[in-house]
Amino acid sequence: MSDGVSVILPTYNRCTLLQETLESVLAQSLQPAEIIVVDDCSPDDTVEMLATYGDKLRLITKQSNQGKAHSINLALSECQHPLVWIVDDDDLMHPDALQTLTNLLQHHPEAGFAYGRHVRFSIDNAGNRQEWDTGYWTECASEEFLVRTMEDFFVHQPGMIFKRALVDQSGPLNENLVRSQDYDFLIRLARVASGVGTQDVIFFQRQHDGLRGTKENSFSATERDKKWMEYDQKIFRALRDDMDLSEFLPSGEQIQSPTDKRRALLQRGVIMGRKKLWDLAIQDFSDAATLGDAPLSDAETLTLSRAFSSKYGCEEIFDGSFPIAEYKQIFESVPLGSEICRSLSNGLRWRVREALFKGKITRAFLYSRFMLALRRAR
Repeated sequence: MSDGVSVILPTYNRCTLLQETLESVLAQSLQPAEIIVVDDCSPDDTVEMLATYGDKLRLITKQSNQGKAHSINLALSECQHPLVWIVDDDDLMHPDALQTLTNLLQHHPEAGFAYGRHVRFSIDNAGNRQEWDTGYWTECASEEFLVRTMEDFFVHQPGMIFKRALVDQSGPLNENLVRSQDYDFLIRLARVASGVGTQDVIFFQRQHDGLRGTKENSFSATERDKKWMEYDQKIFRALRDDMDLSEFLPSGEQIQSPTDKRRALLQRGVIMGRKKLWDLAIQDFSDAATLGDAPLSDAETLTLSRAFSSKYGCEEIFDGSFPIAEYKQIFESVPLGSEICRSLSNGLRWRVREALFKGKITRAFLYSRFMLALRRAR
């Protein structure tokens, strides 16, 4: 048994799925020191089912439905051990998950958290299990983790453990967020500590059609991406005001020259663009274009090429919401405008290839036309 890991398992109205999740936690090759399950006033048989586990877990029942973030914060205040593993109530843990993650922290004591991959799966009506890949994932050095995480969320709570003491620096989960609370929390953890990762599979992420959110603010799987984007935008508008510009460089680097500032502005602009906050991205790109006499570096060009690579797609190209006219107007008056536009457009090449591969000829044509328009911004 591990003498240092507290498992937190928040749940609401998922009795059957929760039981499968709990069994996968109890089946760990390295047993956790404690398991805290917080029931958010479920109307189903969750509490009765959990009672059958006796002293294998600690059950906290709430008198009113207050959301997942509140449940996790409540459990964090009750944890008795220095490491924390937050597990979702519909996923399944790999049998060696805890062993793998604790080994990482033992070999990298300077790290504040350890993380690994997940595999997506679903169960069809006949009870057959189908697995497919991780989906969006990025391999990056420890010093790049914060920036790459801000580009897109790829490390999920069941796929990581962290040191409980970090919460004193980062703050608890934001209970005002109905969605993306885990994303916001991970960014704050990464701002105060470094992480260490592995390509090993840590958990199996269930794909299903159940409701998400709180009792008063629930939404279906089909509305999921729209909700994620809505709350991601709230988070990143606030982060842009709160974070020092140097935090958009690899961890440990400081802004010591106009070129450094340009690099940070371009990175922040790419992050804002991936969140569909193109109004904010325009500000950063135009400011960056006035800095430094040198052409864009290979690193800056590569960063810009990721602006249209959001896992949420590029619907703004098709619905007319991308402010192409504003980009043209701004970049016509700055020295590096054409270089920035050209680098931004390069990232759309794989969108064209993907559309062609899927037989979506019209979409591929529209991507190509947009690329040309962006390249001709000057």
